[in-house]
Amino acid sequence: MTTETPAQEPTRKASAFLYRLIEASQVLLPGIYAWFITVVPLVAFRAQSPWPLVTASLALVSLFVGASLLNRPTIAHAVGIWGFLLACLATWLLTPLYWLERLDPWRAAAGSLGWILFALGWGTPWRLGHHPEDNPRASLSPKLEPRTRARRSSLVAVAIGSLGALSTMMLAWRATAPERALFLHGAAFACAIAMLNASAAVALSLSKNRIPFSPRQRISYAFPWVMAISALVVVAIAWWLGS
Repeated sequence: MTTETPAQEPTRKASAFLYRLIEASQVLLPGIYAWFITVVPLVAFRAQSPWPLVTASLALVSLFVGASLLNRPTIAHAVGIWGFLLACLATWLLTPLYWLERLDPWRAAAGSLGWILFALGWGTPWRLGHHPEDNPRASLSPKLEPRTRARRSSLVAVAIGSLGALSTMMLAWRATAPERALFLHGAAFACAIAMLNASAAVALSLSKNRIPFSPRQRISYAFPWVMAISALVVVAIAWWLGS
């Protein structure tokens, strides 16, 4: 058993401090960037109520507290993620809506990037010099082989879904009215997620061995979709006749 000399003690403490600083910076830097881009400009409008400044400051404090408690994941996630998000949401809700008129696409894109980095930063943080497979208790298994090879049709389905999702997101930027732009961006985001999920489901179904279904099963699967399409057609015809 080796003992540390007094000369090695400051080095060990400095290494531990540097390691904690690097680990905390993975959540601090993206959070500060997202907060600075999407929250600080709202407080800069100097509204009559002081509550936006209070909630914005509370968001920043929650972020730092959560980053300092990374050794306690439950408390860190509750304060650093949910506390930060709720405080930012309160700031947005307490700010007058006239700031939407000054929202430019570049700031919106930068804010979206900041929140993506914030979400990735609170994922599993990488650790300097740490490899999970080096743990003697790690149960290593042989390489998993795919059950079936991906077909070209599956890749085409994923590519079409990705292009469709990207197209819907790009079309939302054509909105000029601020009060409609937020709704269109939300609808485009939901449509993009639905298209990606649908393309992934189609790609997986194309890679599997097809099993023939009975006519009764085909009718039961198609019945809800036929009814939904019929309802949309009836609504469209009624709207056309009414106009």
